[in-house]
Amino acid sequence: MDLVVAVPVSQHTMMTRGFNQVASLLEGIELTEALQVKVTKKIQQSHSNRRARMKREQPFSIIDEKIIEGQSILLVDDVYTTGSTLHHAADLLLAHGADSVKSISLAR
Repeated sequence: MDLVVAVPVSQHTMMTRGFNQVASLLEGIELTEALQVKVTKKIQQSHSNRRARMKREQPFSIIDEKIIEGQSILLVDDVYTTGSTLHHAADLLLAHGADSVKSISLAR
C-alpha cells in the first residue's frame, strides 16, 4: 500500500477522548491525513441502530485530492460494526482518484 489512512474522528469525539484511538494504536506507522469529518449536529453513530447507520449520509470530506490520486490506500478503523464508515470513506477516496482502497478494522 502507498498510504495508510486512519478513519478520522469528529471534533466532539476528539474533545471528549482527547485522542484518535486508531492513530494512537498505530503509533510509529506513518499515517496520511486524507479525510476529515464533516461538521454536523447529528447523533453519534454509536447511538444509532443498524438501519440508521446504513442510511447515514457521507460523513467525510477530502482534505487534499492530490495526496490520494493514483495511490493504493490502506484504510484503518477501530471497530467494524455495520461497515458503513469504511464504505463511506472508501467510496470517497476512490471517487477522488485513489487507485484502490483496502481496509482493516482493529476490532469487530
